[in-house]
Amino acid sequence: MARRTQSRYIFDIEDNFRVFRHQFFVNGARRADCTTCESRVPVSEPYHHHWRNDIENNRSYCIQIGSEEKNILKRIEDQAIEEFILCDGSIVARTNDFLLDAGMDAVPQLLRFLSFGTEKLEATVGFYVDVKKERMYYESSPLNIENHFDIGEAVDMIFSMLLEKISNYVLLHQKVPLEACVIRRMKVTVKRFCISPKSNSLKLPLQYRVKNATEVIGNGSNKHSFDLSQLSETYINQKDRNQHIPANLKINLYTFRVCSTSKELYAVPYLLRGDDVENTPTFIIQTDVVGDFQGLLQIRNIRKFLRVDTHDRVFECRQCQSHFVDRVHLALHKQIACGRNFMVWYMDKDAIELHENCLPLPKEYFKYEWVGLARKRI
Repeated sequence: MARRTQSRYIFDIEDNFRVFRHQFFVNGARRADCTTCESRVPVSEPYHHHWRNDIENNRSYCIQIGSEEKNILKRIEDQAIEEFILCDGSIVARTNDFLLDAGMDAVPQLLRFLSFGTEKLEATVGFYVDVKKERMYYESSPLNIENHFDIGEAVDMIFSMLLEKISNYVLLHQKVPLEACVIRRMKVTVKRFCISPKSNSLKLPLQYRVKNATEVIGNGSNKHSFDLSQLSETYINQKDRNQHIPANLKINLYTFRVCSTSKELYAVPYLLRGDDVENTPTFIIQTDVVGDFQGLLQIRNIRKFLRVDTHDRVFECRQCQSHFVDRVHLALHKQIACGRNFMVWYMDKDAIELHENCLPLPKEYFKYEWVGLARKRI
């Protein structure tokens, strides 16, 4: 039962500078300050000046997508490519390293790339497993990913449950432990649900949805009668055209940020105009995987929204009695139905798979040798 990193952020005032610090805790005791997150700006400057140089300082969670990458996405869409194969090209099998690289880097990077221009992804992961002269293919059930910030934890959950299923299966049927298995190839199936012009549904990261399901409202229903379209335009003018947000606009804005060290997601101030947090209209800025503005969502209870659960608490799945110390992990576990729909197939170990119209993804961008399997010929 892995626990989410416990931390907090604070602002200190030092010699007319406001200093942002991200602090880590272990068992309730402060252990260290994150050196990659710390930033300082003059006290007179707005809060968003703390984050404006994140991309230049390599502290941004956003990915870069240029014209070449957009052409690749168009080919993926035109050729109806949903399946992507990753192989371990090393001479000697290195299952642990291969899975670690795939789970921590290769698969999340692929999914972030594929999430560009989408409302959600439906992802399935499969492992080709060799054990005792037999080859099997284990596949997860589909998992919906509705915010790009959820990709890392979604992949972690799928990998963990797949390996648990494989371990139990080979121990029962082959009488060997998981360490006897060799995994050198995997398949990721991704269905992309592209953004519809009529769509107006912004989804918070799951970390915030699970504790604020009824706290966030969209356009047309905010209690302070703000025109979200006009407010969004004001924000865009400030961000892209360096225009100031009018001083008489009494609102508080927050934005999401990811720690470069711990990969922890948290919400930080972007603009604070009201000290009365209970009655000042408060909004969270939503951006896509490349950092482009998507919209604003109003937060009714900012204290609850920002609160971090630091108490020891165990969440139980009522279906399978599995236990979790994090509500996000429980929510992901329930989304894939406790792993009940995971599948396993026996394969001919000497069989050769032939695929036509393959699309090799550029290694200089992806760092790994992904190959897309096309269903249509162009």
